[in-house]
Amino acid sequence: MTESELRELIRGIVAEMLAAPPRPNALVLFSGALLGFDTAVESLKRLTGDVTLNWTQTPSAERILDQARIAEIGMVHASQSLVQAHDMLILPNATVNLIAKVAHGIGDCLASNVLAEFIMSNRPVVVAVNAACPDSADKRGWFPEMPAGYQEMLRANLATLKSFGVRLTTTERLDHAVRTVRRPTEQLRPPPAAAVASVPAAAASPVDACADWVGDYPDETMAHPPVGCAARVVDESLIRGTAPGSVLCVGRAALITPLAREAAAARGITIEKVG
Repeated sequence: MTESELRELIRGIVAEMLAAPPRPNALVLFSGALLGFDTAVESLKRLTGDVTLNWTQTPSAERILDQARIAEIGMVHASQSLVQAHDMLILPNATVNLIAKVAHGIGDCLASNVLAEFIMSNRPVVVAVNAACPDSADKRGWFPEMPAGYQEMLRANLATLKSFGVRLTTTERLDHAVRTVRRPTEQLRPPPAAAVASVPAAAASPVDACADWVGDYPDETMAHPPVGCAARVVDESLIRGTAPGSVLCVGRAALITPLAREAAAARGITIEKVG
């Protein structure tokens, strides 16, 4: 490498370190589900440093949810341009009713129309399903004797939503799922023959089986726990030494080289900036 090439490389690294990454604008839409609400609030609090959060709610959410807890998050209330002004949609507590409507093409209320428009616009959508998944610990706790046929219906609706490209997750992992989809929209959508074809049966394990098939995992079921990294520059060699499928937590000011990003994508490693 020549001296001029080295100088150019250093300039690029310094510019990348100084450049502030753009903050996406996300619309947070609360529906009337109480299951998982408290953990959803905590997940949203962890997102405020990375994503600009605006919020709205359904009439049932206004009646049922603790408005003081929502205010703790520090979001800005959104009343206009709910779709066009936002890069992505977050549903922190989706109800069975809302998921069923959108899965069957019904748009007869604010929430179902907003969710459908984000999907049809091919914009990122992240939905926490604690209240709508028959395999979630929250749902099983309230309805331990739910008939198998009803469980299959709920799973089928979620699978349909997933086939639309919606990212399903749990409230405990909501912030992780949102960070995961902060990439170009065309990379978020699965192949057309997605999840509707086969929906697994309910698991007998006490582990939260819902997360196993929606495509995200709560902390206690992750194959690899989060890995802390104090390096100021995250390069390809560091990524190669990290286990595939890991979540690598680096400092907020850390520089991540392009080759490191490519290696992380190839090895299924998620890089999160924290602190």
